Parts: sequence; structure tokens; C-alpha cells
Amino acid sequence: MTKAVFFDFDETLQDRTAAFERYMAAFEECFYPELTPEEKARRRKDMVDTGNGGYVNRVEWYQSLIDKWGWETAPSSVALAEHYDTQFGLYNVIFEGSAPLLKKLRDMKIKTGIITNGPSILQHMKIEQSGLADYCDITVVSGDLPFAKPQPEIFEYAAEKLGVAPKECVYVGDHPINDIEGALSAGMRAVRMNFGWFKNQRLRPDVPVISDIYDVLKYI
Repeated sequence: MTKAVFFDFDETLQDRTAAFERYMAAFEECFYPELTPEEKARRRKDMVDTGNGGYVNRVEWYQSLIDKWGWETAPSSVALAEHYDTQFGLYNVIFEGSAPLLKKLRDMKIKTGIITNGPSILQHMKIEQSGLADYCDITVVSGDLPFAKPQPEIFEYAAEKLGVAPKECVYVGDHPINDIEGALSAGMRAVRMNFGWFKNQRLRPDVPVISDIYDVLKYI
């Protein structure tokens, strides 16, 4: 019997790919509004191509972009990384089915939560701005803890906080290792959101695959 369903945030409850497009538009307006549309488009492509779906060391990533672009007037890579962490959450693009799904699960007396990796300020801001926190019994951010996905401890921690056993939980996420292997290693069942940077990568025959978040209801 399913007593709790936990979710990753980016590319699971929110369309991070679309959110990143919105953030890049704001980024260029802030830091280089004078560039031609062609140069802005080139830089956006560089950001997407090298961004690894968000799985980068952002200070190093921004420094590589500064070097690649020959950006002589750039702020420091540390300042740019801070801009990302404090501003990205303003540009959420939440999937249409996310809030209705969370509400439905709550109506079914199933506990709900978010387990996400990332810096505390960045991930908490995303969650707060998303409007989804009110439908969750718990939000767990790795930046607040000494462990992170795919370590089983973060999944076990969330289950314990809700007073349920891992075997009574379903975890939904897009990352084949951090989300799926991590949840399975903790004894949870898993559902793969096949979306974003990792789409169609390392799908498992023993894990259900969805492309619409509301379809989680079929597997609980």
C-alpha cells in the first residue's frame, strides 16, 4: 500500500528546460542587453549546450563561459553563480498537472513531499515560488543536510520524517541515477519522469515511465 509519494523538483514537477530559457532571457537583459540578437542567441546556445541540465559546478561553469566569450566586462564567476542561485527561482515553469496531482494525492490521504538536490537558497526559493509547498507534507533539500541523492540516507530521512517505511513510498524523478537508483537503493518504488536533459537515457524495464506528471496516479 502506498502511504507517501515523493517527487524530485526540476524536470519532474517543473519544466526546468523552459524555466532555464526564461532565466537566460533575464540574464542577458541584466548583463549584456547591448549585444545583437545573434550574439545573444549564440550565448544562449552555449549556456544550454554546456549546462548539463543544471548538473555543473556553477562557478567553474560561468568561468568557462566568460573565457569562451572573451567577456572582458563580466562580473566574477562567483557573482554570476550567486545571481543564478538567488534569481533562478523567479522563473519557474510548473507543469500543468503538478498542483492537481498533489491535491489529488492529498485527497486520497497519501502523504506528499519533495526531495531535491541543490543549494539551500536556490531550491527553497524554487519551491516557495512554485506554489506547490502548500500541497506537500515535507520538502527536503540536500543543501540543508550532510547527504544528497543518490545516497539512500536522504530518501530514508524523508520517509522517517513522515512516519512511513521506504517500502510504502513511491519516488518520482527524471535522473536515472540520483532519482531512480537512489530511491530503489533506499527500498522505495520508483517512477521515471522521462523529460528534459536525461530523456530516454538509461530507462529500466522494471521502472514505470511517464511523460505527463499526472500519470503518476497509475502507479501508486
